[in-house]
Amino acid sequence: MLVNNILDRLKKYKFFSELLTPETFSQMKRYVITGFTGFAIEYALFFSFYYYIFKRFFPAGYPLAKSIAENWFNYDLKADTYSYLFANAIAYVVVFWFNFLVNRIWSFKSKVNIFKQLGQYAVLFVFNLFATSALLWLLSDKIGIIPAISKVLVMGLVVCWNFVLYKKVIYK
Repeated sequence: MLVNNILDRLKKYKFFSELLTPETFSQMKRYVITGFTGFAIEYALFFSFYYYIFKRFFPAGYPLAKSIAENWFNYDLKADTYSYLFANAIAYVVVFWFNFLVNRIWSFKSKVNIFKQLGQYAVLFVFNLFATSALLWLLSDKIGIIPAISKVLVMGLVVCWNFVLYKKVIYK
């Protein structure tokens, strides 16, 4: 009863009325399935790179990244921080293509020009990459949560804002 009352009130506003349709709920279900699949792929890549590959073979580019962090941000970049941020970037880049194509074809069944969508998605990708890296760093280095848990929390936040942006801007 309370939920129906809230939904009825929200439907009076155009923004919410467009989100509270049977089609949107169907898209949301497909988006969640795609999201869990993308999550599994991204997390498996992150975990593998950070805990297995980068523990044996330290990733290239650390001296340059450390120099940039020190000179531009006056921050002493630790090797472990670099490892999990680099693992995050690799995983996110790989999953970019999976998420874009599956969401376009299946979740939102979009027929809009793919190059226009790819451009919009790329902008969101860059924003998300910086946001996830910053949040991962904040949770892991500043708050002290282990990177494996921080990654899950950050990915959960990204899913929330991405659905609205996909629905209203990218795959409309």
